[in-house]
Amino acid sequence: MRGYLTMTSTELRLLLREPFSVVFVLVFPLMMMLLLAAVFGSDEADARDMENGMLVWRGATPATYYTAASVAAIIAALGLMTLPITLAGYRERGILRRFRASSVSKTALVCSQLTIALLTFGAGAVVMAVVARIAYGTKLPEDVLGVVVALLVGTAAFGAIGLLLASVLRTSRSAQGIGLLLFFALWLISGTSPPRAVLPAGLREVGAALPLGPLVDALQDPWFGFGWNGTGLAVLAAYAVAAAIPALWLFRWD
Repeated sequence: MRGYLTMTSTELRLLLREPFSVVFVLVFPLMMMLLLAAVFGSDEADARDMENGMLVWRGATPATYYTAASVAAIIAALGLMTLPITLAGYRERGILRRFRASSVSKTALVCSQLTIALLTFGAGAVVMAVVARIAYGTKLPEDVLGVVVALLVGTAAFGAIGLLLASVLRTSRSAQGIGLLLFFALWLISGTSPPRAVLPAGLREVGAALPLGPLVDALQDPWFGFGWNGTGLAVLAAYAVAAAIPALWLFRWD
């Protein structure tokens, strides 16, 4: 436990010193939320817009829709970029080898990274909700517990995916390139950029099946007052298990 706490505090300081991680993970989703909310506004009438037989904004105003969706984007950025870039960079510089020589366990290493992810997106989610509330009068979460559960399960899923990427990618540059590609591909089709209702049928189905789509749904449903999304939570839990098993098996210290 002492090693875990020491590693977590050290990792937090290192994160704050790394401008790319802080800016991309926290500022980019906030910037896009403000931009998209400014474009589509906070008109209550828009909440009833239909496209392809679906509610475009899922019964919420566009600004509220994008606030919840952008919180999901923070988690995706942490899992697809921050975690694999950090661990691949540690392996590249021989830091993981020194961790192993110091008897640092995989469990302590992974748990410290997930703790940093939880702290980061927790701070980002609060900032996102407060800024959106002040700027556009958006709705705060109606079911806070449901939102927290979705955040935790989503972090487990994207944390496992990030660990899997870190296990198979050997350098921080490759992790950064592939992480960026995966993030923007998911961001475009999962409801965090255009709503899935306006996408072609094939892209809607793909976006709903990939991990960011279920996370958006699992966050938005309790946020908007629709109750917990059991299907989305189950899909995220399945992703967490499916990614964690090979990630731990393939993980190498050097």
